Amino acid sequence: MNRAYRIVVVEDSETQAFKLRLLLEEQGWQVTVSGTAEGALVALNDSLPDLILVDYNLPGMRGDDFCRRIRMNLNTRGIPLLMMTGSAPETAEINSLDSGADDYITKFESPEILLLRIRSLLRQTSAPAVTANRSDFPFQRVRMLVIDDSPTYLAFVGDALKSQGYEVEIATSGADGLARIEIQEFDCVLVDLIMPEMDGIEVCCRIAAMKSAKNRPQTVIILTGSEDKNDINRGFEAGADDYISKSSDLAVLRARIQALMRRRFFQDEDGRISEELEAKELEIRNARAGRELAEARATLADELVQVNQDLQEANRKLKETQTQLIQNEKMASLGQLVAGIAHEINNPLAFVLNNLFIVESALEALYPEIEPHLSEPSLKKLGKTRARLGEMREGLDRVKALVLDLRTFSRLDEAEFKTVDVGDTIDTVLLLLKHKMNGRVHVDKHYTGERTLYCYPGKLHQVLMNLVANAIDAIDGDGKIAIATSRTGQFFLISVSDSGTGIPEAIRSKIFDPFFTTKPLGQGTGLGLAISYGIVQDHGGSIEVKSEKGAGTEFIIKIPVDLELQKTT
Repeated sequence: MNRAYRIVVVEDSETQAFKLRLLLEEQGWQVTVSGTAEGALVALNDSLPDLILVDYNLPGMRGDDFCRRIRMNLNTRGIPLLMMTGSAPETAEINSLDSGADDYITKFESPEILLLRIRSLLRQTSAPAVTANRSDFPFQRVRMLVIDDSPTYLAFVGDALKSQGYEVEIATSGADGLARIEIQEFDCVLVDLIMPEMDGIEVCCRIAAMKSAKNRPQTVIILTGSEDKNDINRGFEAGADDYISKSSDLAVLRARIQALMRRRFFQDEDGRISEELEAKELEIRNARAGRELAEARATLADELVQVNQDLQEANRKLKETQTQLIQNEKMASLGQLVAGIAHEINNPLAFVLNNLFIVESALEALYPEIEPHLSEPSLKKLGKTRARLGEMREGLDRVKALVLDLRTFSRLDEAEFKTVDVGDTIDTVLLLLKHKMNGRVHVDKHYTGERTLYCYPGKLHQVLMNLVANAIDAIDGDGKIAIATSRTGQFFLISVSDSGTGIPEAIRSKIFDPFFTTKPLGQGTGLGLAISYGIVQDHGGSIEVKSEKGAGTEFIIKIPVDLELQKTT
């Protein structure tokens, strides 16, 4: 732990930020302070730290919203996050952990406890991943072992964890627990600190000493009723990943377990993706080496010219396959995160809508009875109250519509042909890109004739997202975007035009080439139009561009309307 770790502190209080900087720099760590979440997100584009400490109550973007943004980004989702708070609601710990934080601590805790939790997170990040190869881990079928000598507590915790969907086994002693670990695989072990014969500290030490990656548990949590700092310190030093009081609410226990499982899952996923990318890069290097060798020998015989051309074609297809693979994985990960966020919003939203309906109904029923007994000022107040309830319902309905659009966006990885309403798809895209327009871009929509189309829904959504986002970027200042749909003969047409700067004729023929971009470094990959072109071709259609420099650009998508008939014949 003597490495000079890089730590970012997101704290709006200059006094608190100064204290944290001194404490962390005394450990030999490099510390960067940001007063806002927005500033921290911008700084992450330049370099990634080893850990982030973020305040729950921040001006502008709150700490839990900052966590969600970090977890939704494929590049930053693996960074450990420790949430701090000095004044927050009782649900702040659960909200923080559910939003993506790996740990939570109040500012009233001692500096020693803060450093212990930071070191634990850094140790977990540095540890090799050993989780089972399961595509749905850690959200389903997590296997847990609870070691405790209290039958009452074992039954209580065991039933509570099973109700959350975990597979739970119990052991009544440390020796019994270690024996089970030797022959079975567990993702998480919860062990009581104080037990006869073998206490939780010794159990943690023996687990940490295990050489077999197959049976070594991924995560170890100390359970105790003690608040002694020495006990906490001994637990972390023995290899425990977290410390939870037995008096903690079950919701807190669930949130902390899920946060630890999520961290391991991100480590495994990042490792797997890195291995796949390295393998692909090796294949590309091998293909390039073969091509260069063929080019060197091409002068010896005319027959080698054809060999060289074949190698070039193979290399091009390999790059396209790699590009599509990376894009699909990004969309799948983003869709999973968005679906989870939409689900978490939907539950409290339904609760509020139901209660609002009950309040409105009760008020309408009571109004005729109480109206004759109220004074004129009271009647005015009652009228304003009814109007406010109506405004509340309108706002909640807008939130409900946004949740539905988020669910639609989370299904971007759909790989089956379906009949979709193109107008609804366009509306969803515009809603998700509304923040980029920032009130400066006006959108005109013109839907003519039949709006349904048999296609790949997720891929069509991706094409429209790329075209509209490019149209917004092409407009400097105020401007206009026009989106139109129509049917001409055997083709369904979608037109996206803008009043932007246009595309110079010199580069117009290159805009669909992979990795070609006119955007500044770091703002564009050059893959959006190339992927869109491939998707439209997969539908048997075409994409055309009309543009004049300084007079805007129009993209026209043509997709056959008889794709359903072609699929069935």
